[in-house]
Amino acid sequence: MRISTSLAQQLGINAMLDQQTKLSKTQLQLSTGQRILTPSDDPAGAVRALDLTETLESNRQYQSTLQTGRNRLEFEDSTLESADNVLQRARELAVQSVNDTLTTQDRQAIGQEVLQLRDEMLGLANTKNANGEYIFSGYRSATPAYRFDGTLIPPGYTYQGDANQRQLQVGALCSIADGDSGFAVFEDIPSVGLAATTTGSGKQSVLDTLNTLADALAGKFTVPQGTIRGTADVSTGVVYSGGPVNFDLAVDGGSAATVTIPAGKYANANALASAINTGIASSSLNGTVFAQAKSGHIEFVSATSGAASTVTISNDAGGFLTAAGFSDPQTGPGADLGADPFHDTVTASLTDIDTALQRILDTRASVGARLNALDTQENMNAKFMTDTQANLSETQDLDYAEAISRFNVQQVALQAAQQAYAKVQGLSLFNYLR
Repeated sequence: MRISTSLAQQLGINAMLDQQTKLSKTQLQLSTGQRILTPSDDPAGAVRALDLTETLESNRQYQSTLQTGRNRLEFEDSTLESADNVLQRARELAVQSVNDTLTTQDRQAIGQEVLQLRDEMLGLANTKNANGEYIFSGYRSATPAYRFDGTLIPPGYTYQGDANQRQLQVGALCSIADGDSGFAVFEDIPSVGLAATTTGSGKQSVLDTLNTLADALAGKFTVPQGTIRGTADVSTGVVYSGGPVNFDLAVDGGSAATVTIPAGKYANANALASAINTGIASSSLNGTVFAQAKSGHIEFVSATSGAASTVTISNDAGGFLTAAGFSDPQTGPGADLGADPFHDTVTASLTDIDTALQRILDTRASVGARLNALDTQENMNAKFMTDTQANLSETQDLDYAEAISRFNVQQVALQAAQQAYAKVQGLSLFNYLR
């Protein structure tokens, strides 16, 4: 086969370029420390390396989220410790106040300190974290958990958050609540006080307990009115699209009257209570009973007070009672104060404070359990990341000994190709013509 001079030169150049390419690739591998520079080097290995890298990034995010959750839970625990101290002091003052040697002025002075403790508890319930979020408001973290509502009967504190817990993903199959709602910690507390037992709910917030105690120390006592409270939270509103909703109300043992709620969308509990009051005003019950929203729940309160005062709800037609958490029928009585309202109120407040202290203790125990779970998950994530990093290294990292040997061989091959090309250059026929 005849080979022209140009072809021989081109073959020589191609051989040198090929060796230079191989040498350059090996040099780049040595520089980066990676065996796979492009997916074409090892398609299967490149896909596996990509999957392992994504897994590592996910776990790094889990670790970052885990630390965020730890910070939030530790901050909550610190806040609950302060709340525990407030209640312990309130308990001491309540026990001190039942000493019959104290004068009215002495008890009023104790009541002033209880008011300060109430305000301190309000501040703790409305605690914000470093991000400006209210830690006890559930999902409604931009809204203060509690506020005082003077329009309520009787005036008191209303919870504005919700009962939800925010979950943080701290592992592929593990999520942890990063806090507790104020509803669970401060609001939904079993109570033996008259205000709670007459509503039928048997629950009262810590703030209302402290407020009741302070009023008793100041000599202020409220005769309970007939009251019933629904157990369902309707703070996010309800929609009645199928037509008007009807139910019956009876007050103080009198005849029942039908109350109508027009069809429509009610954005929150206050809007629903307003519509109910409009329906009451249009019935024979006008002026004898009213509806109010407290902590997202609907209450019906009679205008009268004392043991003879009652409110009865029945005959659900359209689903209002079910949606608001009432039984059908359900009656809420009022109550008389009794012969010794001071000692009765303080004794009930002591019981309620003990119950609240136990709730805070249980919540702190739950927080501690979650912190332990975070520690365990952090160790698991770290071990998994170490194993994943080892697999990734095995997949894509360069074997330096093999690469250096290959580099030397390729360098020699390139030098040989260059020398061969120089020899071929000298074989041109023109070099022998005279």
